[in-house]
Amino acid sequence: MKLSLTSPFSFSAAAVGLAVASSIAVGNPAQAFSLGCAASIANDVSGAVSCGIGSANQDSVAPNRPLTVNQESFFGFSDWKFGGKIGETAGYAGTKSGQSGTWNLSSILQSSWQNVMLVFKSGANTTLVGYLLADGVTSGQWSSPFEKGVFNVPNTRDVSHISVYYREGTSGSTGGNSAAVPEPATMAGVALAGAGLAAYRRRRGSTKA
Repeated sequence: MKLSLTSPFSFSAAAVGLAVASSIAVGNPAQAFSLGCAASIANDVSGAVSCGIGSANQDSVAPNRPLTVNQESFFGFSDWKFGGKIGETAGYAGTKSGQSGTWNLSSILQSSWQNVMLVFKSGANTTLVGYLLADGVTSGQWSSPFEKGVFNVPNTRDVSHISVYYREGTSGSTGGNSAAVPEPATMAGVALAGAGLAAYRRRRGSTKA
């Protein structure tokens, strides 16, 4: 794809470049994962280091289908494995639904789990919300992230279930402090945005001269 720059160059072109970089970064423009939540829900899970909102409202864990969280590359990874559901699967203790509750993975957490996340699901007019847990955290509290203003709902929606996903590793780390390494395509998208801004500055400078 070729980006055509016209004079005068507007910031909308730079925005397009940044959007391209964002879509490339998730690896699947059709199902995008947004790294970052509104401030009002960013801290709804104690022990989390990052929060993100997906585009799907169902988290498929069927054995004959790809996991939704992998299709959307939650937190930059596409090799998540499904562990269980809070309050439903043995060992995944806590409150499985409602407006708030607790979660506890201390009895099932494995030393080989490198990253762990909790993914919250509600219903209509909402999408999946994921929270990446900090290193060593095995339990905590949660509040429903499905709030008015963040989603198109009249009031805070109940959580229907909370799924736990993990990534296998060799470090023995259970936390989310290790970031995904940007892929070449991602860097290319960022470079495209940077090139657009640079062109704008050059044209603006020549106009003033």
